[in-house]
Amino acid sequence: MTSSSTTASTLVVIPAFGSPELTDAVVHDLCRDGNDLDPDVRIVVVDNAGDYVLPQGRISVHRPGRNLRWIGAANWALETSSREGHAVCVVLNNDIRLSPGFLDGLLAPFSTTDDIALAAACYDDFWLHQRAHTIPSTAAEYVPRDVLRDVDFCDGTAIAFAVPAVVELGGLDEVTFQRHGYGADIDLAIRVRAARLRCVVTEGAYVSHLRRQTMNRTGQSSEGNRAEILDGLNAKWGDTWRANVGLGPDSFPAHNVGSGASWYLSPPVW
Repeated sequence: MTSSSTTASTLVVIPAFGSPELTDAVVHDLCRDGNDLDPDVRIVVVDNAGDYVLPQGRISVHRPGRNLRWIGAANWALETSSREGHAVCVVLNNDIRLSPGFLDGLLAPFSTTDDIALAAACYDDFWLHQRAHTIPSTAAEYVPRDVLRDVDFCDGTAIAFAVPAVVELGGLDEVTFQRHGYGADIDLAIRVRAARLRCVVTEGAYVSHLRRQTMNRTGQSSEGNRAEILDGLNAKWGDTWRANVGLGPDSFPAHNVGSGASWYLSPPVW
């Protein structure tokens, strides 16, 4: 196994709560690409349940002794990255699979310009502005493209943060988004763009998202998550936030009815 060609000093964090087989698969994908051998990359599993046993790789396990939730683990990642001097921090759900060369593809935009604060991989999930041009049967079959999309916000499923810029903006808002962090990625994107920085999606990296695995494990409900999003964003931004991120007034309806396209002011086309 050879190390990757990643150049930015990077901390990769995988928040996990149970379901070790899912975390094992993400760890496997990173080790497949040799990311655990790259001297410029540190990989940490944040074991919120306190029972994860690492199956392979030169990877650390951090056990906080309580469930930090996604938002707490992401802020721990940002704070640790800042303290250790990493330029980029990557946070990956444990219910995803990564395309070959994933980390290099995700980090590549940061080497081309200094105005990107958030970069996300394309995927197979709900948000159309983040969906891959072509959805493969498995992440392993994804063919990367040298395409970078400027977007209004990035889903937190597989996201990279430019550490100095995001830390200066205050990171993710755990006070407003107190439960899991649903809506905190949109809130951060609003602040990023207000600071004249960019949010991008790269087609150089792809994840398949198994969806709802952590939700089901921790007893979250779709309606509870919807309430966290709406209550938090309405409290911070009033009636303006939807239009500010390209969404229409009927987005986030009760019981998740409607198609993805119906949520946008102008559905994205790639």
